[in-house]
Amino acid sequence: MAAGIVRPRNMLNTRKLDTLRLHERFALRTNGIGWLLLSPNIGVEMTLGNYNWSHVTLGINGRLMRTTSAQTNPYMQRFLNEGRIEARYYRHGRSLRRSWFAGVYGGYTAFNQKLAATGYRGEGYIAGLTAGTIAPLYGYRNGSSLDLEFSVNAGVLVADVQQYACTDGREYYVETSPYSGRHLTWNALPWVVATDVVRVSFVYHFGPSVADRYRPRATIDDAFRQLQAEIALQRDSIAQMKQQEDERRRDSLEKADYERRFEEQRKELEKMHLRDSLQRVKLRMKNEKK
Repeated sequence: MAAGIVRPRNMLNTRKLDTLRLHERFALRTNGIGWLLLSPNIGVEMTLGNYNWSHVTLGINGRLMRTTSAQTNPYMQRFLNEGRIEARYYRHGRSLRRSWFAGVYGGYTAFNQKLAATGYRGEGYIAGLTAGTIAPLYGYRNGSSLDLEFSVNAGVLVADVQQYACTDGREYYVETSPYSGRHLTWNALPWVVATDVVRVSFVYHFGPSVADRYRPRATIDDAFRQLQAEIALQRDSIAQMKQQEDERRRDSLEKADYERRFEEQRKELEKMHLRDSLQRVKLRMKNEKK
């Protein structure tokens, strides 16, 4: 029996090679460093376009951090609420198994950070640039994938910041500088916390991995033409196999018919030879009687 058409395993499991279904355009992201710093975070990213060669995405990320205390320092403060919107542009490098991206982000942050004698609290806005790389980590049977991302951020913090400190070794805070209104601030602790300088993230794509995303349109078209050529070749092979099978069947039938006619002729010749023999015997007996 002829085998059916089989798509190559490295092709996308979609209705069309270059088309992403709605759920395949989404991804979930979380920063592993944030979790190590006791800062839960989650992000949602969406590809802007339903094609596999769409390069632009839009994401929403949020994280929080609640006040913690340590026995060695009962005055430690670690509070953070943040939300940001991020737009990215992805491209493949020399290896199709790795993608590179660059983008911009902006958002709102409210913080209260005190890891030493002086603490900083306030709220404001963040904006900046992000860049990084992402590579496949694990593929699931349902077509989804888990990818590993490394990124760095550079940005600015426009915030209303107040400095404060403990007094007399007691759990009582006093202002060391008043709120001065929102302005560009470069205080190291709030800037580093708000900017989220380095991220090592795990990204769950509901569709194909980055190895099958963000490719140049020409590459997708070449892959699509190659797929169509392979399908056409398989169809031609199946048609050729069917034709050969039909020819063999036809030859077998013709051979069987020839053998049947040959056998009929042989039997007919035997009958004729038997009749001729009987006639000769009768004629000889008749001559002998005379």
